[in-house]
Amino acid sequence: MDRSVFAARALLIPLCGYAVLTGAPSLTGTASATTVPATTGPATTGPAARAPDSAILTLNNAAAPVKTANGQSWGMSVADTDLTDTLTAGLFRTVTAGGTGSEEHEWTFDVPTSALTFDTSTGVGTLKGGSATSPVATIDLNFKATSHKAATCTSGSETVYTGTLSGEAKLVTSLTGGGTVGGASVTFNFKESAPHMLVDSGCVAPLDECLAETSFSSSTTGTKPEAGGLEGTEDGTKVDFVLVARKKTLSSPKGAFRTDDAEIDTSPPSWNAKTGVLSVTTSSAGIVTGSATLSGGTVKTTTFPCTFGGKSYTMHVTQNTTANYSSPAGKAITAHTSLTGKLAAAAAKGTGLIDIVTASK
Repeated sequence: MDRSVFAARALLIPLCGYAVLTGAPSLTGTASATTVPATTGPATTGPAARAPDSAILTLNNAAAPVKTANGQSWGMSVADTDLTDTLTAGLFRTVTAGGTGSEEHEWTFDVPTSALTFDTSTGVGTLKGGSATSPVATIDLNFKATSHKAATCTSGSETVYTGTLSGEAKLVTSLTGGGTVGGASVTFNFKESAPHMLVDSGCVAPLDECLAETSFSSSTTGTKPEAGGLEGTEDGTKVDFVLVARKKTLSSPKGAFRTDDAEIDTSPPSWNAKTGVLSVTTSSAGIVTGSATLSGGTVKTTTFPCTFGGKSYTMHVTQNTTANYSSPAGKAITAHTSLTGKLAAAAAKGTGLIDIVTASK
């Protein structure tokens, strides 16, 4: 799995928690700050024309191999845009015991827009966390573009610069077994995670919005560990996963928080349209275990037209934001994480969400 998939899935819980019927699938077309868009044309090594001042900068896909205090191997990631509240530093690892899955811990900081800079004429950029990430993280990195490509946009434009990223990157996890990772001299050369700097001038990427999918969430509040899942398609690849995630506000620095989550690839949820029951199962010994059902509540439906690949479809959305979520005794959907222990979604009845999108010609 690549880093962009981890981040996209980590966003599932809040998206499900606040989804409403808007005439489009709640998860379709969701963009992540770590997703690199499809590109066309050969890579070039010379600098592109200077981007307009209104362009949005994004540094992403950057990861470095590190080891935590417990001896485990992780990828340490950084990402940012030149907008406020967007600098993130995190740890992620792939887990194969009991089924393919992953564990991720991500710290988000309230940094000024000036934390990220990039000069398109020289291909040189910087990322500096300063006091906004202290004492949790020290970020002082230098980016150098080695090639660039134009992204595929239906309108607007975007240039994707691939390059090198290195410098000081230190993360004090304050997690049992985590310790402090990184250091004064870190090179972000994690396999399949070459750093990218995106210069976006209103690019609207071509998206297949005619995607069928089923998603669920155990809660609509986001205040406790939540279970969620998706059966659908990401970047043309079929995915079925269940995850547990929680958000923890940090006492320092101001505005910072950490998200902990683990997920496992599993069989898709079973939806019984006649009874209105969604059944979810995970694994017996993987990083996420347990099962649950969602039923009752008020079901709302809507349809909307959709066109992709020159073909027209009718999308059918079935959504229930007041479903009763429950797990059998002793079988709550639970993440068994290395650095934060067990994260269990509430097993007792609670208000969950069901979102089902199907297509017909």
